[in-house]
Amino acid sequence: MILDKNEQAASVNKPWGVGDIFGLEIPADAETLVSNGTDFLTKAFHASGALAAHNSVSRIVQAQEFLGGGTGKKLLLTVAYELSEPGLPEQLFIKFSRNFDNALWDRARFLMISEANFAVLSRSPDFPVTVPACLFADIESESGTGLIISECISYGRNGMEAIYPKCMDYAVPEPLEHYKAILRGLAKLSGTHRGGRLPPDFDKKFPYKREQASAVFAIQVPEEKLIQRANRMFDFIARYPKLFPENVRTLEFRQQFIRDIPDVLAAASRIREVLYGNPDFIAFAHWNANIDNCWFWRDAEGALQCGFIDWANVGQISVAQSISGSISGAEPLIWNEHLDELLTVYIEEYVAHGGPRLSLEDLRLHNLLIVAVSGVAYSMGAPIAIERDIKDIDAVESYRDACFLEHENARIQLHMMTKMLNVWQTRKLGDVVRKL
Repeated sequence: MILDKNEQAASVNKPWGVGDIFGLEIPADAETLVSNGTDFLTKAFHASGALAAHNSVSRIVQAQEFLGGGTGKKLLLTVAYELSEPGLPEQLFIKFSRNFDNALWDRARFLMISEANFAVLSRSPDFPVTVPACLFADIESESGTGLIISECISYGRNGMEAIYPKCMDYAVPEPLEHYKAILRGLAKLSGTHRGGRLPPDFDKKFPYKREQASAVFAIQVPEEKLIQRANRMFDFIARYPKLFPENVRTLEFRQQFIRDIPDVLAAASRIREVLYGNPDFIAFAHWNANIDNCWFWRDAEGALQCGFIDWANVGQISVAQSISGSISGAEPLIWNEHLDELLTVYIEEYVAHGGPRLSLEDLRLHNLLIVAVSGVAYSMGAPIAIERDIKDIDAVESYRDACFLEHENARIQLHMMTKMLNVWQTRKLGDVVRKL
């Protein structure tokens, strides 16, 4: 990928930036941070208020690169403090915006602007949902150099459940219970915002921008190209039927899906108006609370609780988009048999925390329209990614095959395409769109 001159200048391997939030020099990578360790960490934690003025970080006990997830480099850090303080974590997770080893991933560094601002604001007293305790976060918006330092979540230890990989819900015990916990948390956050009970800085830092928020639902590809992609997708299904449920493999469904594409394109503007025309649906929200961006534990009464990570692109969006993002990785059973149950959980929690009461019918419609638009716009390209990543795909017996555990992108692409097709067939999305 070729960078323009401005991008080339901004992506130079500069070891430091100057943060917009606190005005401190911030390290761009793990080596720079560790080499300036206790001095930088002490200054940063004092600036954020995470560390008492009379205390300091006395030493770095251990530093280890963390591999996996996201675009920027990551670091696991164990530190010691001069004085112990209640709730002050020694196991830290550091997320850098930069990845100097991968130019493509490094281009995503600006996503941390919203995430860093959110991380700092999440330190507000009585923040309504559980997030990793932020000790420091800042970013230089001009260069995109930034980092977030938070507590390290102890997955699989100390009462926390193990992490659940994205689009592998067949390995999740009681998935419906987990999705109810996720939706209660999302509704609590968005309802609290709509009830005016988040600090005013949330609206200042994250103002509602309708055109920007709804842009994700614009379909930029012409009809002829979309029909080509659809035929390629169904040819792929015909070649590898073991990867797909029976209901999306029929010739009848293929023909219907292709007939529906022009109607989805014709309704695209109307769909965006439906999704973003009712202010009751607009709130501060997490847009990507897939199950792998959550962690779970049980409280003293045995109720399942949920915390949230990965707040890139956070802001004011449609709550239906927040819901759809969270359940997009769910197995067909959730969409086929429990969608209304989950939406009702969200509606009741949203109201309980200050949001307006949403109609179940409208919220269901919004979620189905999101599947239709995003399916046509994004999901049909999955066969290319799958065949690129899975070399011996003819030998694959099922979407649960071990090769999809090893190749996360292929697994996600396959699941999202399958989910879209299943919802399209079972919910007759073409008819849903035409009724608009």
